Amino acid sequence: MPMDKRLYPANWDEIAYRIKSEVCWTCEQCGKPCRLPGEGLIAFVNRVKDLDVLEKPTRYVLTVAHLDHQPWNCARSNLKALCAPCHCRYDLATMPLKKRLKAERLG
Repeated sequence: MPMDKRLYPANWDEIAYRIKSEVCWTCEQCGKPCRLPGEGLIAFVNRVKDLDVLEKPTRYVLTVAHLDHQPWNCARSNLKALCAPCHCRYDLATMPLKKRLKAERLG
């Protein structure tokens, strides 16, 4: 389901950036490093080459997931920095909950 920005606090971008910075732009699920905003592939590879975590350069984007799927609940304990593949897997596993919450929001 696409993100509905109307459900998020006005400062969501700042909250998400802070969470990503706290974890050094690394997925909290799989541990893979992710690209910084505007970081080119060469700069990314140079930044992570000594981490010995990449078999080949990948372009992971770091996102922030609401563990309870309530976008207004931005308590740190409810937020987790996940790379796009891990975020998709998390959302897919909880799809019935997400659909129920959306139905409740829509009445």
